[in-house]
Amino acid sequence: MKRAMSGVCVAGLAALGIAPSASAQVTYASDEICVQSILALHGYDPGPIDGILGQRTRDMAHSFAADWRMDPLPRLSGSTAAEWCVALTAAQRGADQPLDPALTDGPENLRCVADPVDGYARVIAGVVDGDPVTLRVDARFGGAVGSLTWRGQEFLNIYDHGRQISYAWHLNDHGECLNPTEPGAAQDFFLQSSTTEVHEICSDAPNRLSTRISPAFWTQPGQTAFCDNGTLEAINTELVSGDILEKVTQIGYEGIENVIVFDSVITLQEDHDLLRAEVPTAYLTGEFTARYRFDPRDGSLTPVIESMELVAPWSFVDTSNLPAVLATEDGEFALGAFTGDQGAVFQMLYYESLNPFDATNKWNIIFSVEPAPAGSYEFRTFAVIGTLEQVHAGLMALAALHPVDVTPGEGFVDRFDCEWIEGWAWDPDAPDMPMVVDVTDRATAEVVLSITADTVRADLPDALGDNGEHAYAFQTREILPEGGEGSFALSVRASVAGLPATPLVPNRIDLSCS
Repeated sequence: MKRAMSGVCVAGLAALGIAPSASAQVTYASDEICVQSILALHGYDPGPIDGILGQRTRDMAHSFAADWRMDPLPRLSGSTAAEWCVALTAAQRGADQPLDPALTDGPENLRCVADPVDGYARVIAGVVDGDPVTLRVDARFGGAVGSLTWRGQEFLNIYDHGRQISYAWHLNDHGECLNPTEPGAAQDFFLQSSTTEVHEICSDAPNRLSTRISPAFWTQPGQTAFCDNGTLEAINTELVSGDILEKVTQIGYEGIENVIVFDSVITLQEDHDLLRAEVPTAYLTGEFTARYRFDPRDGSLTPVIESMELVAPWSFVDTSNLPAVLATEDGEFALGAFTGDQGAVFQMLYYESLNPFDATNKWNIIFSVEPAPAGSYEFRTFAVIGTLEQVHAGLMALAALHPVDVTPGEGFVDRFDCEWIEGWAWDPDAPDMPMVVDVTDRATAEVVLSITADTVRADLPDALGDNGEHAYAFQTREILPEGGEGSFALSVRASVAGLPATPLVPNRIDLSCS
């Protein structure tokens, strides 16, 4: 990553044969100040940064070393401060931290590793505009992508275990109180291991790998620190979820060299009212402050200057159904998001921090499934890497391969009982077009009724800002003529020919009628 190395003692690095980064521009008056500064950057409060190695500074230094599983160091003192400065500097670089070569497979070593140990990593590679792009998956981060580099630029922020290019899902609208998270739990923080259980990391080609994991819950049982939405404490009673995440990651797609494709399957072990999945979220460094939206309808790329909302601790939040792109201000490096699956929401967020290692920009690709019964849910999403111009071209190529309706029809089932089923549906892009709602028997997968949503309902004009002619209603006996039990799914047909229908909310209705 191109960032200033806070607390770097350049002379000490050279003395130990370690080449300082080209971005090593910050020096301190002493090795003691160097140690205290790095501890403070990472949340280990050494007390006043005054060059005096008191008991608090020594305790924090040894806590840092234990948490980061650093090689044994002598007790911190004035005579060992230079050695500590160099060791802490090497540790804080994150993505540049050396791995044990015996635990790291390069692209030339294709195989599966079951239950990989801490420190294991797998690297795959591709070529973008003549230069190598490398992607690394780490057991340390539960199988999440821990490094993405191109032309010497590290794209990812890996300050803690909640970042990387990673997957997470919220269940039943409990937010972080019921939140399986690929990289690990909040308690993992700076550790060199993850609470997430990595069952297997495989590779069958130099540009492709796969992972299978049981993700950790972000919160510990009984914890309240991260719980919102009015919930007092974590819902989960275990550290690790019973859900399974299986993912295939590949650099290059359908002849487009700068596209990274993620094919993933989330398998829920229990029924839930709601699955809200980030598939994935990409945490980039603080350098990626230029934000854009790509519109697949006309191929335009538009800067996003102002945030639509503020949500602490984020100082910039923008939510849209248009794919997101984050770039450096000069446009030399960019990472875009895309999916051909219908119903995605794309977020861009920025977290500002005085600590340069903590500051992060990210985009999310979010899908919501409601309800979400036990079973498997498949997602195909993409990241596009390169210069801003190259990312734009890659997004256009993906949009040509996977046409998507960025504002698909939507609607609700407001009533379902043994007498009537009713609700509304519309297409925001075509509000004057009556939409067709299909009712599918979930047991046979056959459409048993199609009805047009074209009647007026009194509350819809104010809610939707038009004439309100979007309601539908039909008697339950039309789909259960003999009564009895049935399970049905309702969806609104796409207004664009050839695109899939959009599920109504709730999508599943279960009936038991005499």
